Amino acid sequence: MATLTHLPGTQGKDNQPGLQQTVFAAPIDWFDQIAGFKTTSAPGDSVTIDGSHSFKVNPNATTPGAKYGFLKLYSTLDTAQLKLTPTGERDGRGYKANLDMFNPANSKVSAEFMRTIKNYDCLILVKYPDGTVEQVGSEGLPAEIVGEFDSGKLSGGRRGTTYKAEAYQNGHQFYEGTIDLLEP
Repeated sequence: MATLTHLPGTQGKDNQPGLQQTVFAAPIDWFDQIAGFKTTSAPGDSVTIDGSHSFKVNPNATTPGAKYGFLKLYSTLDTAQLKLTPTGERDGRGYKANLDMFNPANSKVSAEFMRTIKNYDCLILVKYPDGTVEQVGSEGLPAEIVGEFDSGKLSGGRRGTTYKAEAYQNGHQFYEGTIDLLEP
């Protein structure tokens, strides 16, 4: 169990808001093992994933023995945002993680991704400008990703898909492990 400690400010350190452009996502079924939280008691350990996730061998890969991994999802700069919103009542609170991002594509590949990803339970990783990585979703409480396409107008707007991901979790989930990518 975590122990309460003092809550300092930034103490002169940078605290740039926002997320980096690349978001990583993988269906839960692709994992061989999903690491849990640290069980040690140093400050911050209760919200830190202990180690790296590992992936199963991908039977559809062109390279024999290649493994599944995270998919890289491009997000237009300044469109990705993660929010943790409280849920529940007194004596029973948790959080709903909401991740939004925009992908500016209108291709058959992007349409197929939008149609298919909604059918998977996923884990998602996002990076902050300082390189800190957070996970959205977990084994047993996965993230759901759905897309909403907009053609834009001739006079303005943007053409592409806004993806929204949702997961219920007990707060922040910091990931310090490796980010293995899907192998061909």
